[in-house]
Amino acid sequence: MEFIINNRLWNVKFVNAASEKLHRSDGSLTVGVTDGNDNCVYLSDLLSGAFLKKVLCHELCHCFMMSYNISIPIEQEEFLADWISIYGEELIYLLDDLMSTMSREVQYG
Repeated sequence: MEFIINNRLWNVKFVNAASEKLHRSDGSLTVGVTDGNDNCVYLSDLLSGAFLKKVLCHELCHCFMMSYNISIPIEQEEFLADWISIYGEELIYLLDDLMSTMSREVQYG
């Protein structure tokens, strides 16, 4: 599965839950990793449903950071990615609702 962010091509690949691709830089095993060296998001093949959506959203935040050359301390980047994965969808839906209402108000005054 391919996607582009800021003209940078990325891939999403599901891998075995014990895959080396799911090891963080500190050696710990996780369920999702974004590798900026090969522009790939690796996800555990055990993920599904709402948790898959949350993990993918988290990893996409890393993709955006890398694609736009945004560099912040890893602790802050992890916090941001977690926040977006928890609240981002609600924020976007609210934004869409507000913009739709504003558009109607401007249009019909």
